[in-house]
Amino acid sequence: MEGIAVLIAKALLGMGLSYWVYRDSRKKKIKYSNLWLIGTFVFPPIALVYYIYQATAGRNTELTLKQKFEIELRQQTEQHKKAVEKERKEMELLKKEEREKNQMTLEEIEKVKAERLAMKAKRLEELKEERRQQQEEIAKKMKMSIDAANNMKMFD
Repeated sequence: MEGIAVLIAKALLGMGLSYWVYRDSRKKKIKYSNLWLIGTFVFPPIALVYYIYQATAGRNTELTLKQKFEIELRQQTEQHKKAVEKERKEMELLKKEEREKNQMTLEEIEKVKAERLAMKAKRLEELKEERRQQQEEIAKKMKMSIDAANNMKMFD
């Protein structure tokens, strides 16, 4: 008889605790309420674990104003970091474009230098031809050969 009384007491305790866990979990909208109910009925000391769970993690916690402010500040900081990173990428692209323009400019400068050297060489040839013509004219006027006029070094 005593064994049956103990079993009946345990069953009533389990059902009572299970009913309390069921009502409380529905009222507070706790996750896995059915699991807590079954666990409490099968193993009544789990009701103590449920009580600790619903008192801490089972609820939605309200943030203080300071915590809300810190969250907002963190979000603004992240947005600012993203904006700065975007600006950096844009600046890198601009720098790259400028380098390419400068490279083209250097190529153009080299091209102009080459053109100037070609013009200078052409002008030197023209001056050389003018000098030769002047020597011929002077040689005709002095009635001497061109070689003799060149040997006199009149134009050097």
